[in-house]
Amino acid sequence: MFAVPRFLPLLGILFVCFSSPALALVMRGKVYDFKTNQPLPNVNIVNTYTEVGITTDSSGNFVLNVEKGHLVEFRRIGYKIARIRIESDQLPYYNVAMREGAFDLDEVEIRGSNFHTDSLEKRETYKWAIEHYTLDGLDVIQHPFDALSKRNRQIWAFQKRFDYFEKEKYVDFVFNAKLIGKVTGIDTTDMELYRRVYRPRYDQVKAWTEYEFLEYIKNTGAIFKRRRQ
Repeated sequence: MFAVPRFLPLLGILFVCFSSPALALVMRGKVYDFKTNQPLPNVNIVNTYTEVGITTDSSGNFVLNVEKGHLVEFRRIGYKIARIRIESDQLPYYNVAMREGAFDLDEVEIRGSNFHTDSLEKRETYKWAIEHYTLDGLDVIQHPFDALSKRNRQIWAFQKRFDYFEKEKYVDFVFNAKLIGKVTGIDTTDMELYRRVYRPRYDQVKAWTEYEFLEYIKNTGAIFKRRRQ
């Protein structure tokens, strides 16, 4: 009869211990202004490990799922980015003080690998700022306090920058090396130079039909190759 080794149960216990998932934790807290001590609503909070994001409520409160070792970022227009590393299984109640400062738009990456997915994610993250109202023409005169508001001016500046980078990303996405190489035969050595010299504007790309766009690449590619000879 086959004998079961005495150490087999112990191995089973060790396997269970080592293969068990990381302990899921709930991070709770409140975000407020460092100088005024007032709660901050609409703060974008992202678990950089899972890429799950939430927004603080009107009282600055938040609840986020995390695990030990995760890094959490707090972002709001007009404030410096705050970061918290989850270093323990026992989480305190977090009071996060954010200082005023330049808002860094490093989330918007021109050379994103997937334009459509990336844009949807960014628009969801910054939805509250993108959909923030704007003032034009007579609205500025009728609502002078809103027009002079520092926070509003920061949000409007962000909206312009976001729109600009989204358009730049779109052009990079459609005017890509793979398509250009297939249409023109330009090799990787000259590809970046061609793309810099003949890169179309966003309004041109949107106005062209697919045929016109491909013709533009074909014709400019032929001109480029002749000049390189």
